[in-house]
Amino acid sequence: MSLETAMERKLKRQVAARKEAERLLEQKSLELYESNQQLECALRQLEKRSKANLRRIEFQEQIDNLLIDFGRTFLRNDLDDVMLSELTSNVTNSYLIEASRLILPPRLLPELVRCDYGDESISSLDLELQEPCWNGNLLTVPLEVEQVIVGSLVVKVNLSEQDCDFIQSQILLVTDLICSALTHQLAINQNIESRQRAEESERATRDFVAMINHELRTPLNGLLGSAELISDTELTKPQRELVNNLSQSGEFLRTIINDLLDYSKINAGMLEIIPKKFALNDLRNTIDSIFTNRAMEKQLQFNVEVAANVPCHFKGDLERITQLFVNLIGNAIKFTEHGYVKVNIKWHNDLFVFSVEDTGVGIPDSAHKNLFQPFTQVDRSSSRNYEGTGLGLAICRKLIAMMNGEIDIASVVGQGTIFTVSIPLEVVEVMDLSVHITEKIGSDIELSRLKVLVVDDIKMNQIIIQQMLRKFEIEPEIASNGVEGLELASTSEYDVVFMDCRMPVMDGFEATQTLREKGYNKSIVALTAGTTLEERERCIQCGMDDILSKPYTANDLKEVLKKWGVAVIGSI
Repeated sequence: MSLETAMERKLKRQVAARKEAERLLEQKSLELYESNQQLECALRQLEKRSKANLRRIEFQEQIDNLLIDFGRTFLRNDLDDVMLSELTSNVTNSYLIEASRLILPPRLLPELVRCDYGDESISSLDLELQEPCWNGNLLTVPLEVEQVIVGSLVVKVNLSEQDCDFIQSQILLVTDLICSALTHQLAINQNIESRQRAEESERATRDFVAMINHELRTPLNGLLGSAELISDTELTKPQRELVNNLSQSGEFLRTIINDLLDYSKINAGMLEIIPKKFALNDLRNTIDSIFTNRAMEKQLQFNVEVAANVPCHFKGDLERITQLFVNLIGNAIKFTEHGYVKVNIKWHNDLFVFSVEDTGVGIPDSAHKNLFQPFTQVDRSSSRNYEGTGLGLAICRKLIAMMNGEIDIASVVGQGTIFTVSIPLEVVEVMDLSVHITEKIGSDIELSRLKVLVVDDIKMNQIIIQQMLRKFEIEPEIASNGVEGLELASTSEYDVVFMDCRMPVMDGFEATQTLREKGYNKSIVALTAGTTLEERERCIQCGMDDILSKPYTANDLKEVLKKWGVAVIGSI
């Protein structure tokens, strides 16, 4: 009995142990299962996060590539509808952006025909938004150009795996690019408009200068020409004084007109330096002829001294170099009452150097700073002793700068002034053979053997040039417009034709061009009151050989006849 009881107790203990073991096994299995479930969940979350990061990186790369591609396109080309449409479409290449729409105000740019790009199914945009705004999965970003909201970009976003801040930051980069493109195009358009306005203003200035040039010089030609012709007749002493006053006033008026027109041309960019070969002796003769008598009238000593090493011939703009001498010497004589005016010409370090020295009133140091400013004089009072526009020195400085030269001043009040000018000039060792021929024949030529045609529509000018030519025993044929001149030149032989440029019916440009096209090969010289480079170039382009600017003198006519009579005399 006791053995049987012991066996039962042992069996019970074994059964209980087995049950406990089974319970523990079941508990461990459950724990293992739960651990597996947690691990699988963690793996799924990790996989999901990695996939989101990958999508994030892909979207960021897509935006970067879009910015690079369209940034280059916007810089190289004018903005247009195709570019904006492609940009709006390319924003949706990622699964994160389901749709996009760009709206701009109408007529923002003339290059844009449209103002709405992208998916029109997206609801209308609020163009008054000042900051990016989310409405569900719709992100609206305003476009700001020059501190003004000019439109918006709206995108429909897939937010299932991405945060709003990241997507907004990337879309802001796109809108910044659009704003930059719009700003760039607006700047281009503004520059084009500014340039067009500047060109229109320049054309208006050129037309005005050309018109006023012609309108002032034409009557001045009549005034000075008439005064010259009258001075050649028999006059009483009072009449002679009146004619001299008339000539001096006319010359003073010509100086004022030249200064005003030259300064206007310089500011309008219409004046250019035209280098040609010239002889120093010609320059010196011009200076002597202009100023010797003026200095004698004021009882001043006037000398032009040339250093021994100065070359005889140069290449430069003789007209403008002469203008420098005329302005500086003219001022010296005007402001000197006693003593002398002396001109020294030197050649130093490949520079043409000349100085104009006087014993005049002098210029205080305080006035040196503004001396070369336009319309400036040392004495501006209404009671000043010396008249003038105050443009002479301003023009000199401009001309010298255009020639890459320099001008200096040294002055003592009450003792005098020295202006020194240095200009780089090219030395010409041997002049052209034609120049020597002109000089040789010009001294012996019988001008009366020349047959001359004058084409001018103004009766006063016809009379003046006719009387001047009669000084050389030339009786010219007269035509009143280009058509008459064309008919006469086509039916008769003339050695020299003087052709006015601006005439009714047919102007001198058209008449000359027609004559050249018909094979006319005799000399045609322009008679023009226009001194602009554009008009001078037009004269040469239409076939004219030379230009005689109004107002001209009988001596100017003589020089032109001598120059263009070379071929005629050589063939007689």
